[in-house]
Amino acid sequence: MKKAFILILIGTLFSCTGVKRISIVDGHFKKGNEPYYFIGANYWYGPIIASEKSGNRTRLIKELDLMDSLGIDNLRILVGAEGGKEDFQVKPALQYEQGKYNEDLLDGLDFLLNEMRKRKMYAVLYLNNNWIWSGGMSTYLNWNGYGNVPNPFLEKYTWEEYMNYTEQFHTCQPCLDSFYKHIAFILGRKNNYNGEKYSSDKTIMSWQVANEPRIFSESDKVPFKSFLDKTVRVLDSLAPKILISTGAEGKASYLQNIDTYKVLHANPKIDYLTAHMWPKNWDGIRYLMKQNH
Repeated sequence: MKKAFILILIGTLFSCTGVKRISIVDGHFKKGNEPYYFIGANYWYGPIIASEKSGNRTRLIKELDLMDSLGIDNLRILVGAEGGKEDFQVKPALQYEQGKYNEDLLDGLDFLLNEMRKRKMYAVLYLNNNWIWSGGMSTYLNWNGYGNVPNPFLEKYTWEEYMNYTEQFHTCQPCLDSFYKHIAFILGRKNNYNGEKYSSDKTIMSWQVANEPRIFSESDKVPFKSFLDKTVRVLDSLAPKILISTGAEGKASYLQNIDTYKVLHANPKIDYLTAHMWPKNWDGIRYLMKQNH
């Protein structure tokens, strides 16, 4: 009995001290008591290839080992997708119907986080998406009676139609209620491989409200801020030790107005701000080529 107790105690101490929590002190990231500087990567598909039935765990291990060898220790990961029935959408979807989850992908997320833990890597988990490729907000609208999603990748629809449709998410109470249930479900989960609750797992550096949440019109500012603030409150109440950011692109998410970006991110529970860079999509490469000639 004494030997068993010692082994359990040592194992517990190892699991507690192996990964240090990321925090913010005086405006700087800290890993434990030390400054935290990192190289990150977009790894949205990690839970899919980490799943036992749908994925390829041999590939996952190789990719994690490669990133680890390159000094990449911070991965941004999608906790989704939704639906998965439209063209140009991620398949399989984590939440294939409203409130119904693919257990294989949930287990894949557990496996991925545990493998990252072994390598002392950190995860930024985003919980929704402004864009159709993973379902996201437009799928919640479809689930709750707002009609077919005007998929902008199909010739008969435009991006303007898609954005006008998706804007409704911020005022769709059944959609928001379903999204908050999704948050509670994920944050209340316990990892099958190490027993850690997501709400306290040190491997999770932060939650992001969504991938690139945007306002699409001046009239959307107030409902968007209400949605953003409520989501941040929910995250903070369920996992107070884990950081929160919105996942925003920067001023591109806010009608190209940096003051609007500042106002909508004034919530003190938002721990840090984000900005996205798309050198190809936003003509940055073309601009640089012109400067060099």
